[in-house]
Formats: sequence, structure tokens, C-alpha cells
Amino acid sequence: MSSSSPQPVVVRSPSENCTRIRKLGYIVGKHMSLYGEHMELVSDPFVAGDCVAVHAISSSNPTVRTIDLPISILAGWEDLFQELADPAASGLTAKTPLPGSAEAE
Repeated sequence: MSSSSPQPVVVRSPSENCTRIRKLGYIVGKHMSLYGEHMELVSDPFVAGDCVAVHAISSSNPTVRTIDLPISILAGWEDLFQELADPAASGLTAKTPLPGSAEAE
């Protein structure tokens, strides 16, 4: 079911994007690779100007840094957020691994 027309772009406020990024797992204590470094998030996402950012430390540098998160990580997740909001209306369950997760590989 592909379409030749592009999907409409939904513009959200930075605070809405912040909430959505938090739902993707960008939360305090999470370990992940960001910009080529292994990082531990030491804050939940927060609004920083027109962006969403987190405070993080890397394994090679214990200094707390502010890392801007690209809103592009939300691209393509619109359907997932709708399904998670109404799990009865979809076939998606909590057992379904997210793309890119260790369980999906």
C-alpha cells in the first residue's frame, strides 16, 4: 500500500516533541550511542530553545554535556504513536520489538 504522494509534515511544538522523544526511551539512566559515543543520559529530554536536548555523560568524558536531539528521530513514528495510544485498535502489542532494538535483530 504505497502512495506516490509524500506524507504531510506535522509541525509540533518543542514541548510536544520532547514528550514524544521521552516515549521513545530517551530517559534518565538510559545508555545509548549518540553521535558515535556511548552515553548515559543524566536527564530526561527538555526544551532548549527550538530544540529538544538531554544532559549526558560519555564513558570517555564524565563531564555533563548538553546533547541536542534531532527531531528527525520522530520521522516515521507517527503511526506507532497512534497505535500505542490506542492498542486495542491495532495489532501492535507490548511484545512487538521496536525497529533497531536488540530484540528486533
